[in-house]
Amino acid sequence: MATRADEFIRETPPIDTEAPLPNLGHERIPGERFHSRAWMEKEWTHMWRRVWNMACRESDMPEAGDTFVYELGKESFVFVRGEDGQLRGFYNVCQHRGNQLALGGEGCGHQQAFQCAYHGWRWNLDGTLDHIPDVETYPQFADGVPRDELGMEPVQVDTWGGWVWFKMDPGGPDLYEFLDPVPDHLAVYEIEKWDIVDYKTFEWPCNWKAACDAFNESYHFQALHPQMMQWSNGIADIDLMGIHSRMVNQYSTVDPRYPDQDTPGPELATMMGMLGIDPETYEGKPKDVRLVLQQMKRSVEDKTYLPYKNLRDDQLSDTYHYTIFPNVSWNVTSESINGFRYRPHPTDPNLCYYDLIIMRHCAPDEPKPEYTHRVIPVDQLPRSYLDVLDMDMHPIISKVLEQDGSNLGAVQRGLSSDGFKGMVLCDQELRVRQFHLVLEEYVNGDR
Repeated sequence: MATRADEFIRETPPIDTEAPLPNLGHERIPGERFHSRAWMEKEWTHMWRRVWNMACRESDMPEAGDTFVYELGKESFVFVRGEDGQLRGFYNVCQHRGNQLALGGEGCGHQQAFQCAYHGWRWNLDGTLDHIPDVETYPQFADGVPRDELGMEPVQVDTWGGWVWFKMDPGGPDLYEFLDPVPDHLAVYEIEKWDIVDYKTFEWPCNWKAACDAFNESYHFQALHPQMMQWSNGIADIDLMGIHSRMVNQYSTVDPRYPDQDTPGPELATMMGMLGIDPETYEGKPKDVRLVLQQMKRSVEDKTYLPYKNLRDDQLSDTYHYTIFPNVSWNVTSESINGFRYRPHPTDPNLCYYDLIIMRHCAPDEPKPEYTHRVIPVDQLPRSYLDVLDMDMHPIISKVLEQDGSNLGAVQRGLSSDGFKGMVLCDQELRVRQFHLVLEEYVNGDR
């Protein structure tokens, strides 16, 4: 039977680097939206409830009764695989006295039914009411229990890329319409086959949008990540795609603004060793290392389970960074994804939850990776991510992520300052401007 996936184009469109960037205006982005509780409430009502949100992997719930609890802002949701094999999602709340049904916080679980630990009301896996203890003591039920009214409150659920997505408010676009054109762009990577190899949540001292903005441009490379200038081009190609966007950064190369264009710097040399290129015998220019990497991967495309055949040469070396509105960013390579998700704090606009979700295209016969999801509170943030990750991440990569996170507390304080007049953005920050314009349309009721 044909599926929507069968309709996908089998190529990631290149960015037209000759096309002029769109003019989105030059107005300042006010700092108030990063710390105002009133703006936070408008976001929840007019944006978060109306967009599709990414929750968990389909593979987290393979069998009937398997559940996953996911928290977003002030809400808790429970997703479950029903006896009929269907995935469903509900608000994680008892319709009797408001107790949460699935306890223990975020993560995987298993239920034969949803029974409230407070008074014993029970619901079936499809959310229908099953049992009320001492039902005869409810005079309002003398003519029968209004089971439809007392069922678990559902949310709309769909899947793409191996992920479960949900939407709180009815109506609006379906999932594929909302994500368009991202599913087409990323079909060649076969993300539905990938596995999470590590997933940690960090409570950051900033608004979720400040975190999102930090990963939506590479203009900051030369100041915040100067070491990256040795092994990546911080001048990205940018593409706006409706409410979503992407940028492409050349990796395994040298930034054209780096002073030494003739000899691989120590960080590039280290990366070359990681990639199987001997820096001692390499005779080319630093900028051409990515071309050697492309050739290496192309030479084994008939011998690997990885989808190299589906990819252009530049996709074998470069990072395609997609931001799916409102709060998911993926650094996509031919083998892995460094995924970032930014969640609002339940009550405080000056805090957020940053999900670091690392996925890898594992070999078909490789055991499913094991990891432990943990939430690291703001007062326990590690000096090095290597201290909390389960996977082996190279220090070159962890250092970049640590630099991003360590800077955002100061950013949040500055955004909240009476002396701040609003963000002034350049062309390299066009994705930041686009993100905020789309957000404004939601908050103002124009979308």
